[in-house]
Amino acid sequence: MIDINRTIPTVISRVASLEILQGIRIATFKKDRHITIRRINDTTLRITRHGFTNAEYELDEEKLKKEMKTLLKQEFPRSNKVHLSSVSQEE
Repeated sequence: MIDINRTIPTVISRVASLEILQGIRIATFKKDRHITIRRINDTTLRITRHGFTNAEYELDEEKLKKEMKTLLKQEFPRSNKVHLSSVSQEE
């Protein structure tokens, strides 16, 4: 678990080192809502939201910081800490 204020820098540094089809999952304390970020190719990421809004879309890696600010406000509005875990290719 990490503090919500450290989530964006931590995610950006971990995403930079991801291999293709590997990902990161950010989940609430109860793990009932989560966001999965998976690398599709060298510059494209796929974001899957499962929570208040269920959606899946792709974006460029350079737009990730701005998108993360929006996602954290929408999906985790009252959270102080979040779970951060790695996601393998099969999941």
